[in-house]
Amino acid sequence: MRIPTQETLRRLSSTRLASLFVCLVVWGSGCASVGTSHKRSPSAEVLLQTDRDFALYAQVHGVANAFREFAAPDALSLPMGEAPIRGREAIFRAMSDSPPGELLWKPVGADLAGSGDLGYTWGTYEFRAPEAGGKPATRHGKYVTIWKKQTAGSWKYVVDIGNASPPPH
Repeated sequence: MRIPTQETLRRLSSTRLASLFVCLVVWGSGCASVGTSHKRSPSAEVLLQTDRDFALYAQVHGVANAFREFAAPDALSLPMGEAPIRGREAIFRAMSDSPPGELLWKPVGADLAGSGDLGYTWGTYEFRAPEAGGKPATRHGKYVTIWKKQTAGSWKYVVDIGNASPPPH
């Protein structure tokens, strides 16, 4: 994961608009909300659990391996300040080439389309890595992951996007 400069962050307004658009499209298609302020829907809870499993897998097997394991074959990654990356193996290579650090994320909410085959999770993340001189630094952010139910019944992500946030209060 590359950490963007302040200049890059200022240029990301179109990415934020794209994220909002995707969320509104999924939500507007008749979704069942799950999150901290909503009653949990059993059908959308499966997406939260899938995202929790994804995060745990990353801690045990490494972030790059998790992004490969949970991706649909034609998944799309929209990394902050970088060109889009298409395909499970291309995402794995990009994640493998990222600077060293620890990426931790926590799912906060989910929505599931009425059809039951498409939905999204969103949450917060922390990226911990040493700065120049070895001093530890933590960057904060938020993400949206769009999930699609596969023919065998498992859930794989088809789009993943994240961007920086100020530290939590």
